Amino acid sequence: MRIVAALLAHPRARVGALAEAAGTSAPTVSRRLASLLGPVVRVVGVIDQQRADAGFAVFLRLRCVPGASADVARAVSEWPESGYVSVIGGELDCAAQLHVRSTRHLLEITSDRLRGVRGVIGSSTSKIIRRFSTPHGWTGAVLPERSIAALRSGRLDHWSEDRPRENYRMDELDHAVAAELAEHGRRSWREVASPLGIQPATARRRAEAMMTAGLLRLRTVVQPEVLGQPVVAFIWLRVAPSRLESVGRAVAAHPNVLNIAATTGHTNLCGEVALASDEALYRFITEDVGQFPGVAAVDVSDGLDVIKRASHVFEPV
Repeated sequence: MRIVAALLAHPRARVGALAEAAGTSAPTVSRRLASLLGPVVRVVGVIDQQRADAGFAVFLRLRCVPGASADVARAVSEWPESGYVSVIGGELDCAAQLHVRSTRHLLEITSDRLRGVRGVIGSSTSKIIRRFSTPHGWTGAVLPERSIAALRSGRLDHWSEDRPRENYRMDELDHAVAAELAEHGRRSWREVASPLGIQPATARRRAEAMMTAGLLRLRTVVQPEVLGQPVVAFIWLRVAPSRLESVGRAVAAHPNVLNIAATTGHTNLCGEVALASDEALYRFITEDVGQFPGVAAVDVSDGLDVIKRASHVFEPV
């Protein structure tokens, strides 16, 4: 778990840095990574579409006929627009995060494509208008802060939502380099460069320029239960507009919050949390979120089966 947590803090960290953070030896880290990467953990590079001005993200919430939620979620997970899909409990049956090019694109999905998904009886969307935290900054609440800070000091990509994007216009080669890292984010620069017919130094320079600009972001993709946090939940908060910024920042700072964002709709602050137990979830709701001034209502949906993260579909076990 410490090795995975170190990868969360810095997905491309050298083995020696991972070993120091995890409190073990470099050979041990190399041996464990060989068995972890692929089946349990993936490291990917992703282009931040919102920062690249390539559209916007929305939460899609679906109600289904009894017994159809898993099939509906699997169908939505096949859409290229879906980056996250989960079967959830409560008043809803499926939740997804989509990235769309435009309002017309979103309308095509909600008015036309959903008709082809059997079992859907209702839907709603909420546009993400301000991100306070994303899984790029989640570290699993396993390592001490000093270890996390040491690892993050070596990152060029933007793990925090507070760093502003710099002006950078991506060209065809940039997209090709990013596509190589999208498959395996820990590839060596030689491995990235070889299929593109360029020098490793060129691949590194292009990738690091995109990282510094805030466009190319690295992410370690893992189910929270691997880190001893099997209780996954969606939270939907209704917050007084004057308190939205302060509450959003406060919730984002909690170590068990994977992501939290301000949205349009009846609930205006939504996100995902992962905790060790139902008791921990209860304390999070009552002692943390419930104490913030301006929070008028809290709704919680159980994450029964998260089947897609960072565009990676987890196969049923």
